[in-house]
Amino acid sequence: MSFDNYDSRSDRYEKRRKNTKLTNLLIVLAVLLSAFLFGMLVFGGGDEEDEVQQDESVELENEQEESIQEDDSESETNPEGDTSDDSSEEMNEEETEEEDMEDENEERETSPGDGEEVREVIEQDWQPYPTEQEEPHTIDLNNGSQDRQEIEQAIAQAVQVSRDDLEYWWLESGGVPDQVIGYVEDKSNQEYYRIPLKWIENEGWQPQRVDVLFENLGKQKLEGQ
Repeated sequence: MSFDNYDSRSDRYEKRRKNTKLTNLLIVLAVLLSAFLFGMLVFGGGDEEDEVQQDESVELENEQEESIQEDDSESETNPEGDTSDDSSEEMNEEETEEEDMEDENEERETSPGDGEEVREVIEQDWQPYPTEQEEPHTIDLNNGSQDRQEIEQAIAQAVQVSRDDLEYWWLESGGVPDQVIGYVEDKSNQEYYRIPLKWIENEGWQPQRVDVLFENLGKQKLEGQ
């Protein structure tokens, strides 16, 4: 064996050893790089998600604070709540009632009485008070009867006074099958009225006029019976 052949084999062996080391080094570097990238992907992504969640939480808190501030501001502006709609409805109802009363007053006609019993006469085209009775109708003036209740309501309608504020002193038919005369007193101002009523078939009792009296003739009739 010559030294030249030995050196040549040594060189080839040395080159293979170096190539093997370089290959192994590259493999190790590749593994480390892969592990690094994997770690960044796993742990770095989690951080980003946490940051996104934190940002969303901060935005949600800010929105809640702004909403609370707006509510507080509205409460300070209107501490008892928005009652404008309710107030408007009440005002409209009051205006409607006032208009109805004005219309009724325009339709009412007054004239002087006879100067003896009647101080003033009030006339108006009243509608019959709606009845719940069926025909044929028979007058029943007993307390609590349906006829009596409807007569009292019709009288209250004619004198424009609540039924509870009237004292019904005397009711009489005089033997006429479809007519009644009521004597009442307005308890709030001691005004005395006489109201003739007529039964309208299938409709109810209709006031014919209102006599404003000087004296309580109804009480006198009651005491003199």
